[in-house]
Amino acid sequence: MAGISLHNVGKSYGSVEVIPDLSMEIISGEFLVFLGPSGCGKSTLLRMIAGLEELSNGEILIDGTRVDALPPGQRGVAMVFQHYALYPHMTVRDNMAFGLRNIGMSAGEIDRKIADAARILEMDHLLARKPSQLSGGQRQRVAIGRAIVKEPKAFLFDEPLSNLDAALRSRTRIELARLHQQVKATMIFVTHDQVEAMTMASRIAIMNQGRIEQVGTPLEVYRRPRTRFVAGFIGTPAMNILTVRLLGEDKGGAVVALPGGQRVETRVPISGLASSATLELGVRAEHVTTGGGIDGRAEVVERLGDRTFVYARLPDGALVVYEDAGDSTVSVGDPVALGFNPAQVHLFDSAGIGHHAA
Repeated sequence: MAGISLHNVGKSYGSVEVIPDLSMEIISGEFLVFLGPSGCGKSTLLRMIAGLEELSNGEILIDGTRVDALPPGQRGVAMVFQHYALYPHMTVRDNMAFGLRNIGMSAGEIDRKIADAARILEMDHLLARKPSQLSGGQRQRVAIGRAIVKEPKAFLFDEPLSNLDAALRSRTRIELARLHQQVKATMIFVTHDQVEAMTMASRIAIMNQGRIEQVGTPLEVYRRPRTRFVAGFIGTPAMNILTVRLLGEDKGGAVVALPGGQRVETRVPISGLASSATLELGVRAEHVTTGGGIDGRAEVVERLGDRTFVYARLPDGALVVYEDAGDSTVSVGDPVALGFNPAQVHLFDSAGIGHHAA
């Protein structure tokens, strides 16, 4: 296991600045996920840690040793790519052994490492096959096995599940979480898929335009998003975001009004909000209640079996999604009356910074 330190890391391609100035500490043994939309710089950052991209500025330390001037093979990391990059003419065993033979490892040691990796990934029966005889999920498992045999200080995963179908992605997520528990190594995983991040990560670093918006456990970033971007990016369905104006304070929390004039009480302290010219209210679907004083009309009803999501249009044109029971009787066109749980309402100021219930 190894901790990884990023100190003022930056990357530019000519005049295009991809990562301006990024610093963070990756804790030894954790499963850290860099999460963000396409083009936010997360894969570039991973490739800089791996040594596949040069830094424009800053430094990277692995286990306390500066490595940004070292070639990839000397950094003690192993990378698993989105595309499997397996040698098509080699068997699974030979694909896993190739890198070890190149460094002169003994045949007995290679066999031991391959046997251990095959046992962990439950792929002993695949060792004699060639990549063309494997499914996509099996090929990705081989790519992960090729990383395991190197016994690296850290594993780097660059969107390794994006080529798999939904069911296989779900199973592979479980395999990777189990792998982390078994090998207890530092793992860094890049994805744009929040479900992957929420289900696997010890911590999530949410990136936007080359910067880290928030770092925290999955529940921390879900329950207390630091910025409006995080609030809108994390969660399925996305958090409802509504423009509001500040009315005052009641029971220790800010009171705001929707564009239609409906009053909404919150438990968010008013301090820090009064000077903000613009406020936005955020509330998740599960924290929208029925039977309140906000009128709407059901526009879309999404039935998922165990729960139902209803998308309701308010008189001012805003769309609010709320969670109803799996056997909900709401139909498209029905009037609905909504309310917001005051303790679960978030307010975002003009700078996009989140303010939460005390």
